[in-house]
Amino acid sequence: MKELHTHRLILRAWEPSDASFLLDLESRTETMRYLGLGATLMTTMEEALASIGRRRAVRGAGQGIWAVARRDTGRLVGNLLCKPMSEEMQRAISIGFDHQPSEIGWHLHPEAQGQGCATEAARAVLGYANQANADQQVFAIVDPRNEASQKICDRLGLQRFGRTRGYASAEHLVYVAPSARS
Repeated sequence: MKELHTHRLILRAWEPSDASFLLDLESRTETMRYLGLGATLMTTMEEALASIGRRRAVRGAGQGIWAVARRDTGRLVGNLLCKPMSEEMQRAISIGFDHQPSEIGWHLHPEAQGQGCATEAARAVLGYANQANADQQVFAIVDPRNEASQKICDRLGLQRFGRTRGYASAEHLVYVAPSARS
């Protein structure tokens, strides 16, 4: 997985030494409440280490699950992913895909929210995804109650594609990112 750098951030692979931060991040209701199907609060270091192993395994052209850290301090602030969209989600969106679509998503520690970090990190990942695979369709699936993520999608230039039912809750908003071919 490629390490990415922005003006303020470094997006890098998760390391076992990040387990304490990940446990803190994903044991909080406020950071997990909109994360989708199967998202549960993390309760042990063993869960954090196992999750880091799964995150490190996601690799592909323009894909990965990154730990997001501040460049100036190295302090972790959150998680950013661009990974193959699950078959379940593809069925929920119910359109035919020519190529395997990807899903982009983020969640930040409460101390880092509202500072533009998610937008900055997602912009870097979308640029990398388009550069690595111009045919890749990238979608964001957003809980309609998550106004902050809707605003991030708008700032990134993602277009509202539609709605889907049967994912993590009754309904989700679907955004599509402009591709390099658009």
